[in-house]
Amino acid sequence: PASLDPPTSSLAKKLRDLAPLPFSAFMEKALFDPDAGYYSHNIATIGRRGDFSTSPTLSPSLSQSIAGWLKQCWRGNNSLPHTVIEIGGGDGSMAQGILRHLGIFGRRKLYYHIVETSAPLRKQQISRLGQLRRCQWHLDMKEALESTGGKAFIISNELVDAFPAELLQWNADKKRWHEIWLKHDGTQWIPIPGNPVELPAASSLQNKHNFTDGQRVERHDSYLKWLAGWLPAWRLGEMLTIDYGDLFPEVYHRRPGGTLRAYFAQQRLESLTEILSRPGKQDLTADVDFSDMRVRTAQLGLREIAFQTQAEFIAGKQVKADPQDPAINPYGAGNAFKVLWQRRSAMTT
Repeated sequence: PASLDPPTSSLAKKLRDLAPLPFSAFMEKALFDPDAGYYSHNIATIGRRGDFSTSPTLSPSLSQSIAGWLKQCWRGNNSLPHTVIEIGGGDGSMAQGILRHLGIFGRRKLYYHIVETSAPLRKQQISRLGQLRRCQWHLDMKEALESTGGKAFIISNELVDAFPAELLQWNADKKRWHEIWLKHDGTQWIPIPGNPVELPAASSLQNKHNFTDGQRVERHDSYLKWLAGWLPAWRLGEMLTIDYGDLFPEVYHRRPGGTLRAYFAQQRLESLTEILSRPGKQDLTADVDFSDMRVRTAQLGLREIAFQTQAEFIAGKQVKADPQDPAINPYGAGNAFKVLWQRRSAMTT
């Protein structure tokens, strides 16, 4: 059971009025409610002064490596577009770093687009990058792809984990997964298992595992549905998806409660009590199951070129990172973050 916010929170009251509801619906409202959601309204900034930090806000090495990756791709195929779409630009640090490390000749023909639905973050990005006439902002991917003729490099950092996740629980006796719902008893939230879940044929949860009764896992099906919605408009280009996570079932090793957590004032909070408190005031997130992601995006027509850790990606671009650089720390972001490189060719349908 988890305590709720005091009744002064309008979003907490709205969620109570909606109960019982799936955890995924709680997370969607907590992050994206138009009036009180964390990303849509309350996020102040990203980095040391915000609730959480990202690799580009802590060091330049990831942005420098992505700039090197772009140059590598252009050298290998001069027909590739000089257009980049970054999805979810954070505070603009990654875009700023990429543009800086491309150099004046690399920037000369480049058009940089940012898809951002968070008004507070878009304001920060424009403040940081708005003076660059080749930067444009969009509210959705279809609009961005229309403006690029469907040809673009697409990059994202910590995007997948920001999508509302389904929270599932294993029933060992029935050998079935159940979606976790939340009910409210007037004082606190209580998680309850809902109906059995019908898994997609390609889901990693169809694979063998040795989970004990009550194991919880997270699914990012909302991201995959969103991706499938705009993917037909993307005709040509390369895509980098960078996020924290691992392969299945290792991603849940020694994590019987799953990977769900909240970030508030640079604190990592893992108890359900903390996760369900302060809706709209803190970030909610979960690790990405890259086994699931790789197979199911391949079914959508994306060709995988490489899958590696962030530290391996940075090292492969000959970036001279400081040994103390948090982006390459093997006990932190260096191995926790993975880089998935996929391709969309003109032949793909």
